[in-house]
Amino acid sequence: MKELPYDERPYERLMSKGAEALSDTELLAIIIKSGSCGKNAIDLARNLLNDKKLGGGLKGLSTAGIQQIMKHKGIGRVKAIQIKASLELANRLNSVKDIKLKLIHPEQVAKYMMPKANGLNKEKCWILCFDVRMNLISESIISIGTLDSSIVHPRDIFTEVIKSCSHSFIVVHNHPSGDVSPSENDILLTKRLKKAGILLGMELRDHLIISDLNYFSFLSKSML
Repeated sequence: MKELPYDERPYERLMSKGAEALSDTELLAIIIKSGSCGKNAIDLARNLLNDKKLGGGLKGLSTAGIQQIMKHKGIGRVKAIQIKASLELANRLNSVKDIKLKLIHPEQVAKYMMPKANGLNKEKCWILCFDVRMNLISESIISIGTLDSSIVHPRDIFTEVIKSCSHSFIVVHNHPSGDVSPSENDILLTKRLKKAGILLGMELRDHLIISDLNYFSFLSKSML
């Protein structure tokens, strides 16, 4: 890329303008580093992003295999691996961002969880673990039960809470019948989790019962 004017070179533009100022082609050219077969790194990057066989753009490139990327002249094994590694890092960063949701109010939790109950014919119990800023840091399925019951033990829930180094947690389970009224077992479990959470310094923020259309919150009903 030395043939380009100094202020048009991707490396220099990133240093002076910041990474956000660069196009996809320029950023990819930095990863490719050097040209080959009479083409500079920008040319190679542009060809990759414009390749309809790969799906086109960064999304298509991220799903392409290394061998497919290597079919482009000037893209060898090392360059292809560097490209795939960089795109995988971006995918993982996006996953981290998706996980760290801020769920503060019961209706926010219900809106997030209710689609997961759609079509379920068995009770399923989830544990949502949060950091001190109420960001969701992990989501796990604790148990899968029958049509009208789910076998949940506080030990299993707190094992997950402790493993996640959580500040607080929310328990969610579904009622396949669509009736989200709590059973006696639901009420008893909530009381046990609340007491144990106080002893362990891990706050039970809420227990939600959901269907695909409705929800019940122990917190909203002042039952915590």
